[in-house]
Amino acid sequence: MSTPATSSVSLHTLRYTSLISALFAFALVIWGGIVRINGAGMTCPDWPRCRGVWFPALNDPVVYEWTHRLGAPVLTLLIIATFVAAWRARRERPASWRAAWVAAGLLVAQIIVGALTIEYANNPPSVAAHLGVGIATFVSLLVVWYTAIRDPREATPQPTASAYILSLVFGRLAVSAAIVTFAAILAAGYMSASNDGLACTGFPLCNGWGPPVSVAQQIHMGHRVLAYLAFFLIFVVFLSGGRSRDARIRAFCWTAFGLAILQVGLGVATIVSDLAPALRSIHQANGALLFATLVLLSFEAYAAARAPSSLPSATSPSSNATVAQPASSPVQRA
Repeated sequence: MSTPATSSVSLHTLRYTSLISALFAFALVIWGGIVRINGAGMTCPDWPRCRGVWFPALNDPVVYEWTHRLGAPVLTLLIIATFVAAWRARRERPASWRAAWVAAGLLVAQIIVGALTIEYANNPPSVAAHLGVGIATFVSLLVVWYTAIRDPREATPQPTASAYILSLVFGRLAVSAAIVTFAAILAAGYMSASNDGLACTGFPLCNGWGPPVSVAQQIHMGHRVLAYLAFFLIFVVFLSGGRSRDARIRAFCWTAFGLAILQVGLGVATIVSDLAPALRSIHQANGALLFATLVLLSFEAYAAARAPSSLPSATSPSSNATVAQPASSPVQRA
């Protein structure tokens, strides 16, 4: 049965609106990093106005912070538009509707955290929280878009009990990689706000193989340890799903692994270059894309790990017949 025209219009609107919102949110996150890198985070010492006025003179670094703030109401309007579009298409794309609620909640959180960064003069915890919520907002909008373009009727075959368990384990592994990657991003924001980016210049640990000594070195190594752990988990995810029969999972695994390698290279290059501003910005942008890829991979992994309608028991007479003709796991290699 064909989809009603009004529903199709709603779905198309949701796809375009959510994509524009996600791209703008990503750009705002990157611009926020540029503001911090250029030391302009406190050029507007008050909030919501800047230097007591709504439109300050833009003849010094205040232009960085003020334009970043200007993007906030624009993103607010885009998220509201996405929320309305998701509501109109909620019957066709219930997953998009749920993700839109997350984006709306993160928008409120970001407004609060943005005010707190000024209240606490951009101290490391507030900067890390601001960065984390900003990236989470971008990823939530990306999930709205992805679930809007993904046809939920394209379901994988109903798996057997063994295939279901393998898929579920893979899904949890992907989620673990996403969580650790996000933690590494938060630690990077904290490290940057603490001005500890060059506290450790040796590899793989702080001083070659020497442990961190000062507090600054410990902060720096906290980020590195999380980054190393994230890379290890991503590598395991890649080995598990890089040759999956599911094209989406395979593509996300390869993308995540490629971005992870690039992220390590950018991290090394950033330190070797004495924290070159351009490399720091690219490093942050790539980290956000890596986290987004892992979130979408986790979504696909759990979508593929649909529980069988009836799990065969060990004593069931038909269990042997069921296992004899197993449906392929989405992470099973070709």
